[in-house]
Amino acid sequence: MFPSSVTKTGADGKAVTDIEPVSAGSDIQSIFFDMWRTDHPDVALNEVPGDLVTASASGLDPDITLANAEFQLDRVAAKWADDKKLKGDDVRKDIEAILQEKARAPWGGAIGETLVNVLEVNLELHKKYGDPA
Repeated sequence: MFPSSVTKTGADGKAVTDIEPVSAGSDIQSIFFDMWRTDHPDVALNEVPGDLVTASASGLDPDITLANAEFQLDRVAAKWADDKKLKGDDVRKDIEAILQEKARAPWGGAIGETLVNVLEVNLELHKKYGDPA
């Protein structure tokens, strides 16, 4: 818990801001990050696709951004290559081709980012390479 300003409606109906203990909020996140960054000043930070860190991991929505899929491409290709005893570069090229084939943009690209349905990609990988060991 951290102290943060909280605005509530007072008894007279007017907004009243007070300092209260809270456990969530952007100011809390920045405090935790600042504390962590102070303890780890030499750690290199990487740009990552937003949905990689903000999207739900529930698996109910099979779409991720193409940028997110490409960010994970090397790791996924290496795992498939190791599992199937194949060349990593060849598997990476195959997966990249599948991603490009399955990528789609909402409303024909008029809005939003290009998405990939991970379930469709995984089904294509299973067709191509069989089930993982």
